[in-house]
Amino acid sequence: MSKATNFKNNVITSISLETAKDLAPAIFATSPAPTIKSPKYQFTPTFEVIEHMQDMGYALTGVKQSKSNVELRKNWGIHITRFQHPDLYIKNPQGEIEARPEVVLINSHDGTRPIQFEMGMFRLVCENGLVIKDQDMGSFRERHTKYTFQELKDLMDQKVLGLKDVVGKISQWAQKEMTDKERYQFAVEALALRLSSDRQPEQYEVMDILNAKRTVDEQPTLWHTFNTVQENLIKGGFQLNNRQARAIKNPIEDFVLNQGLWQLADAYAN
Repeated sequence: MSKATNFKNNVITSISLETAKDLAPAIFATSPAPTIKSPKYQFTPTFEVIEHMQDMGYALTGVKQSKSNVELRKNWGIHITRFQHPDLYIKNPQGEIEARPEVVLINSHDGTRPIQFEMGMFRLVCENGLVIKDQDMGSFRERHTKYTFQELKDLMDQKVLGLKDVVGKISQWAQKEMTDKERYQFAVEALALRLSSDRQPEQYEVMDILNAKRTVDEQPTLWHTFNTVQENLIKGGFQLNNRQARAIKNPIEDFVLNQGLWQLADAYAN
Protein backbone atom coordinates (compact mmCIF):
# COMPACT_ATOMS: atom_id res chain seq x y z
CA MET A 1 0.00 0.00 0.00
CA SER A 2 1.23 3.46 -0.84
CA LYS A 3 0.66 6.23 1.68
CA ALA A 4 2.52 8.83 -0.36
CA THR A 5 -0.51 10.11 -2.22
CA ASN A 6 -3.46 12.18 -1.06
CA PHE A 7 -5.86 11.21 -3.86
CA LYS A 8 -8.57 13.76 -3.20
CA ASN A 9 -6.18 16.71 -3.02
CA ASN A 10 -3.95 15.45 -5.86
CA VAL A 11 -0.81 15.65 -3.74
CA ILE A 12 2.30 13.50 -4.10
CA THR A 13 4.66 13.60 -1.13
CA SER A 14 8.24 12.89 -2.15
CA ILE A 15 11.08 12.04 0.20
CA SER A 16 14.63 13.39 0.10
CA LEU A 17 17.72 11.29 -0.58
CA GLU A 18 18.88 12.05 2.97
CA THR A 19 15.69 10.55 4.39
CA ALA A 20 15.99 7.62 2.00
CA LYS A 21 19.52 6.94 3.25
CA ASP A 22 18.36 6.90 6.88
CA LEU A 23 15.50 4.51 6.11
CA ALA A 24 17.24 2.23 3.59
CA PRO A 25 21.06 2.58 3.61
CA ALA A 26 21.54 -0.29 1.13
CA ILE A 27 20.11 1.95 -1.60
CA PHE A 28 23.40 3.85 -1.67
CA ALA A 29 25.77 0.89 -1.99
CA THR A 30 28.40 1.63 -4.64
CA SER A 31 29.51 -1.98 -5.13
CA PRO A 32 28.15 -5.47 -4.48
CA ALA A 33 28.59 -7.12 -1.09
CA PRO A 34 32.09 -8.51 -0.47
CA THR A 35 30.57 -11.99 -0.16
CA ILE A 36 29.69 -12.02 -3.87
CA LYS A 37 32.51 -13.64 -5.82
CA SER A 38 30.83 -14.57 -9.11
CA PRO A 39 32.25 -12.70 -12.13
CA LYS A 40 28.82 -13.00 -13.77
CA TYR A 41 27.11 -10.83 -11.14
CA GLN A 42 25.93 -7.50 -12.56
CA PHE A 43 25.74 -4.74 -9.94
CA THR A 44 22.60 -2.59 -10.22
CA PRO A 45 23.08 0.62 -8.18
CA THR A 46 19.69 1.61 -6.80
CA PHE A 47 20.68 5.23 -6.22
CA GLU A 48 21.39 5.58 -9.94
CA VAL A 49 17.95 4.14 -10.73
CA ILE A 50 16.46 6.82 -8.45
CA GLU A 51 18.37 9.55 -10.29
CA HIS A 52 17.26 8.13 -13.63
CA MET A 53 13.60 8.02 -12.58
CA GLN A 54 13.82 11.59 -11.27
CA ASP A 55 15.25 12.69 -14.63
CA MET A 56 12.07 11.28 -16.21
CA GLY A 57 9.89 13.37 -13.89
CA TYR A 58 9.10 10.72 -11.27
CA ALA A 59 9.16 11.51 -7.55
CA LEU A 60 10.64 9.12 -5.00
CA THR A 61 7.61 8.56 -2.77
CA GLY A 62 8.74 5.77 -0.47
CA VAL A 63 11.60 3.49 0.57
CA LYS A 64 11.76 0.50 2.88
CA GLN A 65 14.40 -1.81 4.29
CA SER A 66 14.27 -4.20 7.23
CA LYS A 67 16.21 -3.07 10.29
CA SER A 68 19.32 -5.13 10.95
CA ASN A 69 22.47 -4.93 13.05
CA VAL A 70 24.24 -7.26 10.65
CA GLU A 71 26.52 -5.15 8.47
CA LEU A 72 25.90 -7.27 5.35
CA ARG A 73 22.12 -6.89 5.59
CA LYS A 74 22.27 -3.22 6.59
CA ASN A 75 24.57 -2.05 3.80
CA TRP A 76 23.68 -4.45 0.96
CA GLY A 77 20.36 -6.09 1.91
CA ILE A 78 16.92 -6.14 0.30
CA HIS A 79 15.30 -2.72 -0.13
CA ILE A 80 12.25 -1.26 -1.85
CA THR A 81 11.86 2.07 -3.66
CA ARG A 82 8.57 3.58 -4.92
CA PHE A 83 7.93 6.24 -7.56
CA GLN A 84 4.95 8.23 -8.83
CA HIS A 85 4.60 10.90 -11.51
CA PRO A 86 2.65 14.07 -10.59
CA ASP A 87 1.01 14.30 -14.02
CA LEU A 88 -0.14 10.68 -14.37
CA TYR A 89 -3.51 9.81 -12.82
CA ILE A 90 -7.04 8.61 -13.59
CA LYS A 91 -10.08 10.78 -12.85
CA ASN A 92 -13.62 9.50 -12.37
CA PRO A 93 -16.60 11.19 -14.12
CA GLN A 94 -16.94 13.53 -11.13
CA GLY A 95 -13.45 14.91 -11.80
CA GLU A 96 -11.89 13.32 -8.69
CA ILE A 97 -8.59 11.44 -8.88
CA GLU A 98 -9.32 7.77 -8.30
CA ALA A 99 -6.11 6.03 -9.34
CA ARG A 100 -2.41 6.58 -9.98
CA PRO A 101 0.26 4.38 -11.54
CA GLU A 102 3.16 3.51 -9.27
CA VAL A 103 6.58 2.12 -10.16
CA VAL A 104 8.26 -0.10 -7.57
CA LEU A 105 11.83 -1.44 -7.60
CA ILE A 106 12.88 -4.23 -5.22
CA ASN A 107 16.62 -4.80 -5.20
CA SER A 108 19.47 -6.17 -3.14
CA HIS A 109 23.25 -6.12 -3.45
CA ASP A 110 24.02 -9.23 -1.38
CA GLY A 111 22.86 -11.88 -3.85
CA THR A 112 19.84 -12.92 -1.77
CA ARG A 113 17.18 -12.19 -4.40
CA PRO A 114 16.73 -11.19 -8.05
CA ILE A 115 15.91 -7.64 -9.06
CA GLN A 116 12.16 -7.03 -9.30
CA PHE A 117 10.40 -4.23 -11.18
CA GLU A 118 6.68 -3.59 -10.72
CA MET A 119 4.29 -1.16 -12.40
CA GLY A 120 0.73 -1.08 -11.18
CA MET A 121 -2.36 1.06 -11.04
CA PHE A 122 -3.20 1.94 -7.44
CA ARG A 123 -6.79 2.93 -6.70
CA LEU A 124 -8.60 4.59 -3.82
CA VAL A 125 -11.34 2.02 -3.23
CA CYS A 126 -13.18 3.36 -0.20
CA GLU A 127 -13.65 6.45 1.91
CA ASN A 128 -11.35 5.26 4.69
CA GLY A 129 -8.36 5.74 2.39
CA LEU A 130 -7.60 2.13 1.42
CA VAL A 131 -5.39 2.06 -1.68
CA ILE A 132 -4.91 -1.20 -3.59
CA LYS A 133 -2.87 -2.37 -6.55
CA ASP A 134 -5.58 -2.87 -9.15
CA GLN A 135 -3.76 -3.47 -12.42
CA ASP A 136 -0.35 -4.96 -13.18
CA MET A 137 1.10 -2.82 -15.97
CA GLY A 138 4.46 -4.33 -16.80
CA SER A 139 6.39 -6.22 -14.14
CA PHE A 140 9.53 -8.31 -14.44
CA ARG A 141 11.87 -10.22 -12.15
CA GLU A 142 15.37 -11.22 -13.25
CA ARG A 143 18.61 -12.55 -11.80
CA HIS A 144 21.50 -10.13 -11.44
CA THR A 145 23.54 -12.31 -13.76
CA LYS A 146 21.22 -11.93 -16.76
CA TYR A 147 21.44 -8.22 -17.66
CA THR A 148 24.00 -5.45 -17.48
CA PHE A 149 22.88 -2.31 -15.66
CA GLN A 150 22.47 -0.46 -18.96
CA GLU A 151 20.31 -3.25 -20.37
CA LEU A 152 18.14 -3.13 -17.23
CA LYS A 153 17.77 0.65 -17.55
CA ASP A 154 16.73 0.24 -21.18
CA LEU A 155 14.12 -2.35 -20.18
CA MET A 156 12.77 -0.07 -17.43
CA ASP A 157 12.66 2.87 -19.85
CA GLN A 158 10.69 0.85 -22.37
CA LYS A 159 8.03 0.03 -19.78
CA VAL A 160 7.94 3.41 -18.02
CA LEU A 161 7.73 5.43 -21.24
CA GLY A 162 4.73 3.37 -22.34
CA LEU A 163 2.92 4.16 -19.09
CA LYS A 164 1.68 7.54 -20.34
CA ASP A 165 -0.18 5.92 -23.24
CA VAL A 166 -1.76 3.33 -20.93
CA VAL A 167 -2.93 6.01 -18.49
CA GLY A 168 -4.37 8.01 -21.40
CA LYS A 169 -6.31 4.97 -22.59
CA ILE A 170 -7.71 4.21 -19.12
CA SER A 171 -8.66 7.87 -18.69
CA GLN A 172 -10.72 7.55 -21.87
CA TRP A 173 -12.43 4.44 -20.48
CA ALA A 174 -13.18 6.23 -17.19
CA GLN A 175 -15.10 8.96 -19.03
CA LYS A 176 -17.13 6.62 -21.23
CA GLU A 177 -20.50 5.84 -19.66
CA MET A 178 -22.20 2.63 -20.75
CA THR A 179 -25.88 1.74 -21.00
CA ASP A 180 -27.19 -1.31 -19.14
CA LYS A 181 -27.41 -3.09 -22.49
CA GLU A 182 -23.77 -2.29 -23.33
CA ARG A 183 -22.57 -3.44 -19.91
CA TYR A 184 -24.50 -6.69 -20.25
CA GLN A 185 -23.08 -7.37 -23.72
CA PHE A 186 -19.56 -6.56 -22.48
CA ALA A 187 -19.98 -9.12 -19.69
CA VAL A 188 -21.30 -11.72 -22.14
CA GLU A 189 -18.24 -11.33 -24.38
CA ALA A 190 -15.90 -11.23 -21.37
CA LEU A 191 -17.35 -14.43 -19.89
CA ALA A 192 -16.97 -16.13 -23.27
CA LEU A 193 -13.20 -15.53 -22.97
CA ARG A 194 -13.14 -17.63 -19.82
CA LEU A 195 -15.54 -20.32 -21.03
CA SER A 196 -13.44 -21.00 -24.16
CA SER A 197 -16.34 -22.90 -25.72
CA ASP A 198 -19.36 -22.34 -27.90
CA ARG A 199 -21.72 -22.42 -24.90
CA GLN A 200 -23.74 -19.23 -24.48
CA PRO A 201 -23.50 -17.75 -20.97
CA GLU A 202 -26.65 -17.92 -18.86
CA GLN A 203 -28.24 -14.67 -17.71
CA TYR A 204 -27.57 -15.38 -14.02
CA GLU A 205 -23.87 -15.94 -14.80
CA VAL A 206 -23.60 -12.64 -16.68
CA MET A 207 -25.38 -10.68 -13.96
CA ASP A 208 -23.14 -12.20 -11.30
CA ILE A 209 -19.89 -11.03 -12.93
CA LEU A 210 -21.40 -7.54 -13.21
CA ASN A 211 -21.84 -7.49 -9.44
CA ALA A 212 -19.29 -4.94 -8.12
CA LYS A 213 -17.31 -5.90 -5.04
CA ARG A 214 -16.69 -2.23 -4.13
CA THR A 215 -18.86 0.87 -4.11
CA VAL A 216 -16.38 2.74 -6.29
CA ASP A 217 -16.97 0.24 -9.12
CA GLU A 218 -20.75 0.68 -9.18
CA GLN A 219 -20.37 3.57 -11.64
CA PRO A 220 -21.53 2.61 -15.17
CA THR A 221 -18.33 3.58 -16.98
CA LEU A 222 -16.25 1.32 -19.20
CA TRP A 223 -13.34 1.53 -16.73
CA HIS A 224 -15.42 0.51 -13.71
CA THR A 225 -17.23 -2.20 -15.67
CA PHE A 226 -13.88 -3.56 -16.84
CA ASN A 227 -12.56 -3.62 -13.25
CA THR A 228 -15.65 -5.38 -11.92
CA VAL A 229 -15.75 -8.03 -14.64
CA GLN A 230 -12.00 -8.59 -14.55
CA GLU A 231 -11.90 -9.06 -10.78
CA ASN A 232 -14.78 -11.53 -10.82
CA LEU A 233 -13.43 -13.56 -13.75
CA ILE A 234 -9.90 -13.78 -12.30
CA LYS A 235 -10.70 -14.24 -8.61
CA GLY A 236 -13.76 -16.45 -9.14
CA GLY A 237 -16.59 -16.77 -6.66
CA PHE A 238 -19.36 -15.99 -9.17
CA GLN A 239 -21.98 -18.53 -10.25
CA LEU A 240 -20.89 -20.69 -13.19
CA ASN A 241 -22.70 -23.89 -14.20
CA ASN A 242 -24.75 -23.60 -10.99
CA ARG A 243 -21.67 -23.70 -8.78
CA GLN A 244 -19.08 -21.26 -7.54
CA ALA A 245 -16.39 -20.51 -10.14
CA ARG A 246 -12.79 -21.22 -9.17
CA ALA A 247 -10.09 -18.55 -9.10
CA ILE A 248 -7.62 -18.59 -11.99
CA LYS A 249 -4.20 -19.50 -10.56
CA ASN A 250 -2.38 -20.56 -13.73
CA PRO A 251 -0.22 -17.59 -14.85
CA ILE A 252 -0.66 -18.37 -18.55
CA GLU A 253 -4.47 -18.52 -18.21
CA ASP A 254 -4.34 -15.30 -16.20
CA PHE A 255 -2.23 -13.56 -18.88
CA VAL A 256 -4.39 -14.73 -21.81
CA LEU A 257 -7.64 -13.73 -20.09
CA ASN A 258 -6.33 -10.32 -19.04
CA GLN A 259 -5.02 -9.66 -22.54
CA GLY A 260 -8.39 -10.60 -24.01
CA LEU A 261 -10.27 -8.38 -21.53
CA TRP A 262 -8.00 -5.43 -22.31
CA GLN A 263 -8.59 -5.83 -26.05
CA LEU A 264 -12.33 -6.17 -25.48
CA ALA A 265 -12.48 -2.95 -23.42
CA ASP A 266 -10.40 -1.12 -26.02
CA ALA A 267 -12.89 -2.18 -28.72
CA TYR A 268 -15.78 -0.79 -26.65
CA ALA A 269 -13.95 2.52 -26.22
CA ASN A 270 -13.93 3.19 -29.97
